[in-house]
Amino acid sequence: MKSYSHLMEKYLSEDNYFDGVKNATKHKGGKKRKYRRAQFFKAHAEELKPEMLDYAAHFKNAKHTPKEINDGISRKKRWIVVPTMKEQVIHHMVVNVLKPIFMQGMYEHSYGSIPGRGASSGRKKGKNRKRGGKETIEKWIRRDKRGMKYCLKMDVKKYFDSIPHDILKRKLAEIIHDRAFLNILYEIVDATGTDRGIPIGFYTSQWFANWYLTELDHYIKEVLGVTHYIRYMDDMVIFGGNKRELHEIQRKIEAYLNDRLGLQMKENWQVYLFDYVKKDGSHVGRDLDFMGFRFFRDRTILRKSVMLKATRKARNMAKKVVKTVYDCRQMLSYLGWLDCTDTYDMYKKRIKPNISFQHLKRRVSAYQRKINKEAKALCGMCVKTAVMPAPQT
Repeated sequence: MKSYSHLMEKYLSEDNYFDGVKNATKHKGGKKRKYRRAQFFKAHAEELKPEMLDYAAHFKNAKHTPKEINDGISRKKRWIVVPTMKEQVIHHMVVNVLKPIFMQGMYEHSYGSIPGRGASSGRKKGKNRKRGGKETIEKWIRRDKRGMKYCLKMDVKKYFDSIPHDILKRKLAEIIHDRAFLNILYEIVDATGTDRGIPIGFYTSQWFANWYLTELDHYIKEVLGVTHYIRYMDDMVIFGGNKRELHEIQRKIEAYLNDRLGLQMKENWQVYLFDYVKKDGSHVGRDLDFMGFRFFRDRTILRKSVMLKATRKARNMAKKVVKTVYDCRQMLSYLGWLDCTDTYDMYKKRIKPNISFQHLKRRVSAYQRKINKEAKALCGMCVKTAVMPAPQT
């Protein structure tokens, strides 16, 4: 296993600091307080640099009060922790260092909260595999009917809240041999004040959570020899041609989660006959509800809750005289869902009469050009400040 040292220098570098500020303040909209804080940090990044780099070197978590939200995709209530603006900058600085380390050896069909690996990446048919593309769910369904006869669907019980700190820290220490940087990571891991769980809402948490299950991914692929396996954070789906084999795979995965990772599989796991189209056109079996989509043998549609949120957002925006950039971005995110599903009739009936996506794109592009211009000017100011000669005495 490859190990990494001398990471503190990269973590505390000026380039990493300014990159952390840029990423932490990007796309901050909606609430005015959040927007003002982000703008303040961007405008005073150079002035705050000595204080922030000292804070980064001796990082300590702020005190937080979790708040409850409704997760529209998973249809669950979740408790999240909102980090301070200073903490968000530190989290991005940490992830900038960890990203290339965590991506090394990460399973190719692990999706969610990874750049370039959103839900649509797990769904899409993919390009020709010989030309460098990779097969995903839709292509598996079209190409391997026998191997996609049955579906095993499972997830981890209260995943974020149940990750054991001792095992996570041990796994981090196995690959990171920089004690000072490890202490920063341990401080972030211990943000909950307990010996289990990482806070939902921290940018670092989604990376820790995804990387923590990489070991399980390799066990499923290399030891159990599973052909069609995909994971979206802690939601796992395995396809197979034999129901009995899938039950045996489930038992082994559950044992691995318990013994090696200190986790528990949720009791509602299931093995079922995947949707099949008979010669007369009728369907037997069940579709797969996964990543916000519903996969059938011959089509892919949006999950009903996602579709309702998109149409509700379109209706509400149609009533507004002035549409904010935040609204435009939210609606454009639904375009990504619509583009990769067989839902054109729904779009034509419920979305198109209320919203012009071309107008939204132009509005967001104009705003982004303005932001880029300001960032470029700020960057120039920072460079000039850095090279300014000392006054002659």
